[in-house]
Amino acid sequence: MALASNIVRRPGSSRYYVRVSVPTKLQAFLRKKELWKSLGTSDPHAARAKALPIMSGWYAEFEALMARREPSAADLQGATWSHYSTALELDRLERAALPTDAAIQAVQEELATDIEAGRVPWSDDPLVQLSAALDLKMMKEASATSRELRMHKLAAVRKHLAAGETALIEWAADDVIQRDRLLIEKGSAAYRELCQRLQRAEIQALERAQERDQGNWTGAPADPVVAPVDPTMGRKHAAPGETLAELYARYQVEQSGRVSADTWAQNLGIAKLFFEHVGETAHVTAITRKSVRSWKHALASWPRKATSIKEFQGMSFKKVIEANATVGKPVISVRTTNRYLSAIAPFCQWLFDNEYIEADACRGMFLTVDKEKRTVYPWSGDELKTIFSSPLFRRCRGDKQEHLPGDVAVRDWRYWLPYLAAYSGARLGELAQLLTSDVRQLHGVWILHVTPEGADGKSVKTAGSARVVPVHSRLIELGFINYHKRMVARGETQLFPELEPDTRGHFSRTPSRFFAGYFQDIGVKVDKSRNFHSFRHSAADAFRRAGFMDETFAPLLGHTKGSTTGLYGVVPQGILSQRVEMIEAISYPGLVDLMEQGRPVCQRSAAASDSESVKRFWR
Repeated sequence: MALASNIVRRPGSSRYYVRVSVPTKLQAFLRKKELWKSLGTSDPHAARAKALPIMSGWYAEFEALMARREPSAADLQGATWSHYSTALELDRLERAALPTDAAIQAVQEELATDIEAGRVPWSDDPLVQLSAALDLKMMKEASATSRELRMHKLAAVRKHLAAGETALIEWAADDVIQRDRLLIEKGSAAYRELCQRLQRAEIQALERAQERDQGNWTGAPADPVVAPVDPTMGRKHAAPGETLAELYARYQVEQSGRVSADTWAQNLGIAKLFFEHVGETAHVTAITRKSVRSWKHALASWPRKATSIKEFQGMSFKKVIEANATVGKPVISVRTTNRYLSAIAPFCQWLFDNEYIEADACRGMFLTVDKEKRTVYPWSGDELKTIFSSPLFRRCRGDKQEHLPGDVAVRDWRYWLPYLAAYSGARLGELAQLLTSDVRQLHGVWILHVTPEGADGKSVKTAGSARVVPVHSRLIELGFINYHKRMVARGETQLFPELEPDTRGHFSRTPSRFFAGYFQDIGVKVDKSRNFHSFRHSAADAFRRAGFMDETFAPLLGHTKGSTTGLYGVVPQGILSQRVEMIEAISYPGLVDLMEQGRPVCQRSAAASDSESVKRFWR
């Protein structure tokens, strides 16, 4: 018979088991992704009958746990102060019930009268006398007995707190979890933290009681953990439509043009971590300088790439930090912490400007970092010769052995991207994402149109990065236009179809990693001062060697304000001729001969006419 997918047999077993998936929110709490239980039978009919009540029980447990919530800082502070206040109130009521001297005297006189009247028989047996005087003795020693019990209790609680024991206070912690419907697992780090807070509250209450024994009722907690609830710590919940996530969405709509869609996505992911720390249902006034400072301190323990680490899947911000204390993954750097703060700082400023909060919560919160500037230098002439005379640009052994001489001619993105970067100054990401339609003729000149338009996932660094860059005659001589024509003939949309976007839509990830390794293999990269971006700096230096000022060639590098000219690729012929002149001024002494040696003869003749047309255009 057909059984539900929840009723299965394990490999090698004839018995049936029932299983259910644990909701993502509860996986960290239950420490499981699935619950399994043997049904103790090989009969499918019996298995189905036995499975239903088990599954019902599990789903009821899930529902009860889902109704609980992660404890906030305000929850813990409230529980601590409540325990302290309740203990003091019980002490007050106990003292109010202690017998007065007049009450003790009255009982003593009543006892004497009863003895004289024979209502309490006289006996030589001490037990009879003890029984008769027991009530009176307890009344006389009640106050001293209470003081002694408190003294012993205080010593015991202090001993347990010092040793990390929780047995004496677990009853109170269990009561808090049940009363406030908190998602805290018994025995977890969060449970121990709650117990320790309650122990410290108990100690403070017992110390106040000792002061009361001396007639001092003015004492206050000396432990900073035992304090009244701070009204700004999130005990107040947001009204519908004004949760932190909803306010962030409103902020994003108002500021949509400030950054790219990719940056919005990254910042939202970081903001969600901050909201988890503050309390996702908290009122916006929970965002204070104190809460930002607390989050900043917590980030010091936040693992690098935590959201992609399997061990942390389904965990909250706080749970990830707790788990990493055992897992031991490397934590983020000071610079990355500042980047996280930068992700929420504009939102906090917007909240302040719109009078949701009373202060700019992020002002002055950034960490001081090493002032040493991380500089990328241009390639030297010798380094450029090494690169373009290496096997990749001649003949190599093939994939994954490009740095070794061989008989394979690689002529895909691995070959063209360095040449394009060296003779255009364009960024790696700008070149890797080019479409075949981005390479075309304008006023008879071949151009590269660097633009975010044309396909999903394309982007430029700033609005001014969109631009028209003439194709250098050296690239044409090498056969770049012929390569482009082959891609068009194949029906390719991407100029480099082998490159695929990463999860953020960027095409630069694969070539960036490839060239980092390749440049190391051929010996031109020994540290972070040399990388693919060095081609961009080399092009800038070439412009300067030709006598052009930085502000003159800035448009070719995308260092200008945004314009429709750059966005749509429409450039007047006069401006284009100036750009051709500047591009053609890029020259690297000694490279021309190397390129001629590495280029097949058929390419030289096929590209000659296109190259000469470029030169005639600007001459």
